[in-house]
Amino acid sequence: MIKIAVCDNEPVMCETLKEMVSSKLGQWGEAFRITSYIHGASLLVSPLDFDLIFLDIQMPGLDGMELARRLREKEFGGILIFVTVLKECMEDAFEVEAMDYLCKPVDKDRLERALKRSLKRLGDRQQRYLVVKTMSWCRKVNLRDIYYCEVMNRKIFLHTRSGILEYYGKMKDLERQTEPFFIRCHRSFLVNPDYVWEYGEGQVILKNEERVPVSKHYHQALIERMMHYMDEEG
Repeated sequence: MIKIAVCDNEPVMCETLKEMVSSKLGQWGEAFRITSYIHGASLLVSPLDFDLIFLDIQMPGLDGMELARRLREKEFGGILIFVTVLKECMEDAFEVEAMDYLCKPVDKDRLERALKRSLKRLGDRQQRYLVVKTMSWCRKVNLRDIYYCEVMNRKIFLHTRSGILEYYGKMKDLERQTEPFFIRCHRSFLVNPDYVWEYGEGQVILKNEERVPVSKHYHQALIERMMHYMDEEG
């Protein structure tokens, strides 16, 4: 099931967008749940287990752009789509890694394209798992829950949203299992581009403020992969 939130201080707009999204997803046979919020603060204190959030920008108190920043600070890794009359805020939308920017009144074709891209991304991420095995246990780890992977002395360390998992393995196997989503940035590290916040001075800074080294050998490949990733995300 796809969990969606719509946040707009105008109840009528919330309902209109909810109906438009429901109509499209219903046509495509997708299971979904949509929750509406008329205050950004209410959304911010919710469980934040959404896959996709539609945000208005012009809202009293906590506006949509600041709300998006705070959502990312709380490590919300889902999809953000702005729905607004403010075309001049489009540049700021890239800062919070919004997938799309829809202008009011919302065009049905533009909404359809945004939903299709969102479903593709969700499908890619949700259906990919890394199977971790040791002598005593076996576990499936969703790729979208992994910040980065580290290999040290034939041991793999998965730095995840719920902690660090360690097991014995090889980098070449790990790289194959995480393709094409993760990016090799060092002989000992793979990073999840969903969590990359900044790159410079030989290191990647992630949204959880951890830092991952980037070697000269992988510098250019990292830049190219990140540019390709951002193009795909719009």
